Amino acid sequence: MSRTPTLPSLARASSASRSRPMAKGQQTKTNIIDTALHIATHHGLESLSIGGLAEATSMSKSGVFAHFGSREELQISVVREYHHRFEQEVFYPALQAEKGLPRLRAMFGNWMQRTTIELDSGCIYISGAVEFSEREGAVRDALVASFNTWHAALRRAIEQAQTAGHLHADADPYQLLFEIHGLILVLHYDVRFLVRKDSVPRALAGFENILRRNGAKVD
Repeated sequence: MSRTPTLPSLARASSASRSRPMAKGQQTKTNIIDTALHIATHHGLESLSIGGLAEATSMSKSGVFAHFGSREELQISVVREYHHRFEQEVFYPALQAEKGLPRLRAMFGNWMQRTTIELDSGCIYISGAVEFSEREGAVRDALVASFNTWHAALRRAIEQAQTAGHLHADADPYQLLFEIHGLILVLHYDVRFLVRKDSVPRALAGFENILRRNGAKVD
């Protein structure tokens, strides 16, 4: 019976594959996705087009089309690449921390670090939710699946903190997850729209308040 690979094993396989020299065609596709990801984070997934990418990468439309086949396939590839980079920067480094509150704090800290960088551009998870909130299809499904994967990892970290006795056992894991995610959303709104300079320390304080309210000891 074959075993479904775990996230860490997938990460090792991905790292190994990325360390090998890429064929010219794969390198070209990677360059296209890098350009598309830059455009999407600044202007949204709906701003992507085969023609626009051809111009941005100095390629022909047929050359870009040969790598993706459709605008939808291009958008899905960008969502998957964004998710891959999110995991590499936020999730996998946090696994080095001890299970429980240390890992949960590491996950949020990494998420905050990535968020502060994205405040100058944009977050595909947030912009994509707006663009595809009322639309069905494969792009929306890819966005939902990617974010649900991250939510599941966060919820697991919360539950592990409860099991370790770091948080109240009777606390609602989804309520904690809801409030923690809310801090990230408010941070984007406050900094990008309202241009408030004290938003990052407020978000960090809010996270610690959530933990203390649910049983975490003050360091």
